[in-house]
Amino acid sequence: MSSTIANFAAVLPSAGSNLVIEERAIPSPGVDEVLIRNHAIAVNPVDWKRQFLNLYISSYPAILGTDVAGVVEAVGSAVTLFKKGDRVLGSSPAIATNNLDHGAFQTYTLVQASAVTKLPDSISFKQAATLPAAISTAAVTLFHVFDLPLPQPEQQQEPSAATGADTTRTNKKEAILVWSGASSAGNAMMQLARLAGLTVLASASPRHHALVRSLGAAAVVDYRSPTAVTDLAEAARRDAGVSEIRYAVDAISTAETVPLVLDVLAQAGGDDDGSKEKTKQKLAHLLPWPEEITVPNGVEETFVKGYVIWTERRDLAASVFNDLLGRWLETGEVVPQAARVIEGGLEGLQTALNVLREGVSGEKLVVEL
Repeated sequence: MSSTIANFAAVLPSAGSNLVIEERAIPSPGVDEVLIRNHAIAVNPVDWKRQFLNLYISSYPAILGTDVAGVVEAVGSAVTLFKKGDRVLGSSPAIATNNLDHGAFQTYTLVQASAVTKLPDSISFKQAATLPAAISTAAVTLFHVFDLPLPQPEQQQEPSAATGADTTRTNKKEAILVWSGASSAGNAMMQLARLAGLTVLASASPRHHALVRSLGAAAVVDYRSPTAVTDLAEAARRDAGVSEIRYAVDAISTAETVPLVLDVLAQAGGDDDGSKEKTKQKLAHLLPWPEEITVPNGVEETFVKGYVIWTERRDLAASVFNDLLGRWLETGEVVPQAARVIEGGLEGLQTALNVLREGVSGEKLVVEL
């Protein structure tokens, strides 16, 4: 890896254009920021959508990207948890701030200290770069949208040798459905949901079933099966021992997937004897709700706004990234997603975006600097 003291960026000059490599000044951290010298950068679906669909960009040029891992170069005056030389991952806030210095697609990135995690030696930069956006999305969904309590370190138990799942929790068998468990967001969602004490049910293609089970799913079905909905509802009762799926996350959130998730919730809605008002089931979706689909009376839907991790929920960011994630990585309670390296460093980011746009399953695309 190069140790050159210069900042090069893959800049998006205008909507729909290809990335262009330009040299920029190395930024200085604000009082609560960390300057990271990036060694690995991952791409996410929102990156190619921002590039080609002009999403979440207020002006050009722009620098895309959220997921970085590298070494701390400098810290702001109020930062005490990190120091120069620390190996870290960071969730960069450019999508919320539109500040070029916050973009991930460059050699040096400024990240809010609340969204930085110190890495154990066992985790490589390549592995670490797969995590920030996925962990942010899962944390916002579970602990902000669903308002579940954060797992506390003293409550952590040894994971099951068979599945990686915590089998000692007593959370009254609350269940969550994660549609597309092998996706980047689904991967993190299942792991954090398991740590929060939920029983996890998931959909995935058959080639990813073993992985999804290893991350803690009590049951997983083929999302392409014509009986997927019934299979999930039956699995909830048979394999997971729950009569109701209280929470659901649609990691794909299209007009094709949302009705399937709603059907699962309807079939696994618990016993309703009419004696009391039934608690609504909660469905979180990662893209805007399809206009042609009506929300059932018994379901509360919420569009997950991941940017709150850098705005009104920086307290949640600090709890997850500063206090919990490093420990989870060290103990193996959270594992990174499989990473595929795209060659070329910053020059390889455009290739990575093109590949991701065509479709990637069960892995995260990463470039190394």
